[in-house]
Amino acid sequence: MGDSNREEKDASPRSLEYKELLDELLFFNEEKVVILNSKPSSRTFAIWFMISSYFPVLTACLGPIANTIAVAGVVDKWRQDTSGRELHDPKGIYEVNVISLVLGCFSNFVLLLHFSQKVSYTTAQVCNILGWTIAGGMLLVDLVACAKNDFAAEVHKTIGFWYAVLTVLLYFGCTSLLLIHYGGYKFNKYPATFNLTNSERHVMVFTFILSLWFIWGSAMFSQIIDLSFGEALYYCVVVILTVGLGDLLPTSVGAKIVTLVYSLSGVIILGLIVALTRSIIQTSSGPIFFFYRIENARTKVYEDLISNEKNLSSQQAFDAITNIRKVSKSKQQRLTIFTVICIFIAFWALGAVVFSFAENWSFFNAVYFCFLCLITIGFGDYAPKSGCGRAFFVIWAIMAVPLMTAMISTVGDTLYAMADGIDLSADYATRKSRSLYHTLRSAWRRGSPSSSSHCGSNENEVKSALAGPESEVGIIRKNPPSSGDTADFPSSFQDQVEKKLDEYLAVVRWLRKLSRQDPHHKLSFEEWLEIFTALEDDEEMSHELPNFWLSSKSPLRFPLDEPRFVMNTLLKKLESDLSQLLEKRTPQEEEAANDSS
Repeated sequence: MGDSNREEKDASPRSLEYKELLDELLFFNEEKVVILNSKPSSRTFAIWFMISSYFPVLTACLGPIANTIAVAGVVDKWRQDTSGRELHDPKGIYEVNVISLVLGCFSNFVLLLHFSQKVSYTTAQVCNILGWTIAGGMLLVDLVACAKNDFAAEVHKTIGFWYAVLTVLLYFGCTSLLLIHYGGYKFNKYPATFNLTNSERHVMVFTFILSLWFIWGSAMFSQIIDLSFGEALYYCVVVILTVGLGDLLPTSVGAKIVTLVYSLSGVIILGLIVALTRSIIQTSSGPIFFFYRIENARTKVYEDLISNEKNLSSQQAFDAITNIRKVSKSKQQRLTIFTVICIFIAFWALGAVVFSFAENWSFFNAVYFCFLCLITIGFGDYAPKSGCGRAFFVIWAIMAVPLMTAMISTVGDTLYAMADGIDLSADYATRKSRSLYHTLRSAWRRGSPSSSSHCGSNENEVKSALAGPESEVGIIRKNPPSSGDTADFPSSFQDQVEKKLDEYLAVVRWLRKLSRQDPHHKLSFEEWLEIFTALEDDEEMSHELPNFWLSSKSPLRFPLDEPRFVMNTLLKKLESDLSQLLEKRTPQEEEAANDSS
């Protein structure tokens, strides 16, 4: 798409209708690709796609989380004595902290308005980048001044201080992501907008709701269980993420009842975020990266054929694009598994390193603890006790556990698809030998002088293969009704109508049977050939053109629902052809039709 779409702007109405039909049946939102000023076959396409789509989503997730822990950094004091008693913050520290929180919340609110398409891109970017930069800068100065001047030997940092440290990192992270996205816009890689689907916009909304839920729960449990606000936030995260470390427990009946209600509602909100994340991975990134791989390989092969003035037969071109799709799918599956493993190891290792230092654990015990948390077991034999460890656990767990859940679920689907493609049936060898026989037979036919220029053009053989034992469910009936059955119409017009309807309805019957047996069926070359023959494509869209299956007009360059594509093509063609037939009726035929009614 992208530039390739613009190359077709002078195409015929039939070509535009064909392209429009393709766009309707893609496994991804076409606008996410068209919006980019980069060819899908280029090396930089994947980079700019990720920046345009996922950097805003990451920012939308980090912003509300940053505000949540910033509130904890404001409510809790930053210092405590050796007995655990909190000390008042030095003069000016609290005021700067509050101003930083206000700026951070303002930036996040503007981002929410932009996600809701209430504020323009430029206005939102200026407010967000300046707001988070100033907020992070002020809080950083506040932290440095406090750490340098206000911590004596007997004074220790509280969990609130470490929440403030993490807030600075998140604020600057949001600023960096938006700056990179704005840079892509200034380099004319995409227009002034976030490249988002509805699911991606909803992630921002539910993350915002989850953040409010954490803040409300922290305020509530800090009063019910006699915890500081920061410790109550840690408790809420452990409860909602279902880790269950057991280091903080509700003791009263009221606290237990509130915990039950709070945990249930929080898990539902978290489940929605996980479901949306999984949906984004499966319906957006997966199909688009699959399309990118196909386009990259297809373009290279097609350009090589054009530069060397080579033409493949229809069968050879179909086999080439099918092989490209197969290899691309295999690479995509392996990449998905590899990416999830890398992200899992990254979160695992990061957590282990931090907890080993913050809690003074051995590295092995830290690795053990992090692994159990990532898969939400939480035996409770290890749990962070220090302010630094608990503050880091909050941000680490909020980011890691839902993401891991969504991605592991996606990997499970990928592994299932890979296993489902392995044929272990008893007649596997028989079918493979039969396939070899047909391959050799096709090769002999292509070499025969009596065969047509492209493989698979032996129409009777293809019809027989598609029709199966029941000829009435084949794509084209071999004996169309004779015109003598209804003598009211002149034979010329009636024959045309009956032949067209017979062909189209036969395709409908075949697709209906196919949809019941295998909704994800991939059409063979003979099936595509017979369908194109039945639909009588115009010359521009003809499958008989040299290298058609490798060209930009090939439907197989996209991740496509093939049976639905054929069905919709058929319906559009049926409407068009019947209109043309009615327009072509002679006055005598029109009069005969009126008399018969």
